[in-house]
Amino acid sequence: MTEEFISLDELAGIVDLFGTLTHDAVDTAIVEMAFRQGIEVESDTRKQMITTAINQYRLIIYPSTEDEMRSIQHPSEQASDINSNIDTTKLNRIAPGPTAFPTLPAHAEDLPRILETDGQAIDHEAATYAVINRLRDDTEQAITNNDIELMRYLRDVTYDIETWAGVATANDDLISDVRCRLNSALAED
Repeated sequence: MTEEFISLDELAGIVDLFGTLTHDAVDTAIVEMAFRQGIEVESDTRKQMITTAINQYRLIIYPSTEDEMRSIQHPSEQASDINSNIDTTKLNRIAPGPTAFPTLPAHAEDLPRILETDGQAIDHEAATYAVINRLRDDTEQAITNNDIELMRYLRDVTYDIETWAGVATANDDLISDVRCRLNSALAED
């Protein structure tokens, strides 16, 4: 149902409009876009849409910095005094991912006013680190489960990540290592 009114690339476009958003802000944006089209989208459907976009690397999620968590909790505290009970998933940043072709849906220009946030610039280093770590974890799981389809998909994603992350020798080596593992596993089948 959700993809009928907004595609995953349009969801990435909404996030791209702000740079990054929190999970809650992305959820609110989906609600607002649905409202503009006169439909209501259930919470589970919205969660599934965000999860699907993350699983497909169209959106990526990476941890907020300690400074962000501290300023939200108590502006006067030191970063080392952060309450360990704080729900960091609500503070993690979501950004357009390497497989997305961000496109703005109709009426998206109203979202900055509606969401009452300017978003936040992408921390490219943190985002790239999170994506590469996730790629390695997904690769390990795909190889362990001998999931040929997922291995092929992840191999394609390695090329998208190289383009998305930009030129950085350390990143290229990590991505190449993952691609080599995938190629070796696929050659065995």
